[in-house]
Amino acid sequence: MSTDKRLPDALLEWSGWLTRLGAPVAPCLRPGQSPDKISDVLGADLPAAVLAWFSWCDGVDDAPGQTIGDCWVIPGYWPVTLAETQDMWSVEPPYPHWVPLLRDGATDLYAAAWSTSDEEPVVVSLWDHGDPVVEFHSIADLVTVTNACFARNVYALDDDGLLDLTDAEGYDKIYEEVTGLPAT
Repeated sequence: MSTDKRLPDALLEWSGWLTRLGAPVAPCLRPGQSPDKISDVLGADLPAAVLAWFSWCDGVDDAPGQTIGDCWVIPGYWPVTLAETQDMWSVEPPYPHWVPLLRDGATDLYAAAWSTSDEEPVVVSLWDHGDPVVEFHSIADLVTVTNACFARNVYALDDDGLLDLTDAEGYDKIYEEVTGLPAT
């Protein structure tokens, strides 16, 4: 998938899955920012996929009684706000440019990372306890895997109404199909 119209459409599909499932995060997803605002915060030389990501969603609004699990767009993670991208993060990927996309309740992140703005950013997992790992060749791969997980019921709501991974083998299969990488 390239970053033309297909990535923005696939991101909207992700939101649609959350809504159809009745995920607690669905009504709390903040609309994306304008390209000008994104460029003001992250700089003008952004890869198109990063611009598409923050045009899609700018984090999650707070809601009364909300828990961390109520914010998940994939099991365990919610989208970083554009403002949060400027926070001091305790991790550093081996790329000259990077921006967090998804975070958990601690310091673990999925981040877009790139060397030059004309290249497709990879998605790196940045764990507090380990070295950065390229998890996806592109943001589009992350989105494609996520949408396929919803379509095949690999991601579903658990008994508490939280987004959960219900089929680990199914995830591995989708991940390998989309990325061509072995599941870890």
